[in-house]
Amino acid sequence: MISKTGLFAIGLAAGSAFACNGTITPDSLPVNNPDIHGVAVFLPEILENAETGPFPDLLKTVNKYYPEGKISISIEPVKRVYLDTNNKNADFRFPIMKISEGADNFTPYQFSKEMLGKVSFVLYTFSKKPLTKEDILKVSNLAKYSIEAPPVNWGFSTKSVVNLEQSLKKLNAGRIDALIWAQEEADYLIKKFKLNQIRRAHFDDYPDVLFLSCNQRGDFVNNALSKAISAARASGELQKAYIKVHKPYQDWQPWSAKSTP
Repeated sequence: MISKTGLFAIGLAAGSAFACNGTITPDSLPVNNPDIHGVAVFLPEILENAETGPFPDLLKTVNKYYPEGKISISIEPVKRVYLDTNNKNADFRFPIMKISEGADNFTPYQFSKEMLGKVSFVLYTFSKKPLTKEDILKVSNLAKYSIEAPPVNWGFSTKSVVNLEQSLKKLNAGRIDALIWAQEEADYLIKKFKLNQIRRAHFDDYPDVLFLSCNQRGDFVNNALSKAISAARASGELQKAYIKVHKPYQDWQPWSAKSTP
């Protein structure tokens, strides 16, 4: 069983918007139904229910620029969000990041043409044996380090995180070498459990996107949401709402309470 704190699976795959590997899933709703429903996993602090909080407020901002219909969301189990992409009850799913162009050429879904913003990923390492991104990349073909991360092709050997809380506690005890994860969720747990044997360093920033089915309905929803996201960005409101979900990299260390933002 995956605990709520382990439900943040933001990066199952990444890439361009229309690859879909030739897979066409059945349309469920009428293609042009203006009401759009999304499903997401529980995210500590930023998406704990479907009505209030930073992520729901962000989507409400997008909805302001989609007068044709209503955008609604529900929180679902990880399997239903990320693995059951034929689920007929979802028009879009999130969160997910686009780690590189073309990396989703073999996935049964497409990414939104517009990103919501950029999410900062952090390299967390054991403070007594700190590593840098360069250290990892230099031996990428040797699998020298024990690294846990979201299940994408990072270009070096990693093991998928099953439970974020457990992974952070293993790292704090020196049982793994590193963890790569989105800043807000991991930092929240580090502070909550007072994990002070961890060193933080900025890893990279990735587009925060939605993913959709490979069918006519998916194409319609992609166009509708991407148009609304673009309009919200042009107004300046999208950026104000997104900063409450994901901030730029925050430079602090767990062993120094005074430096914690």
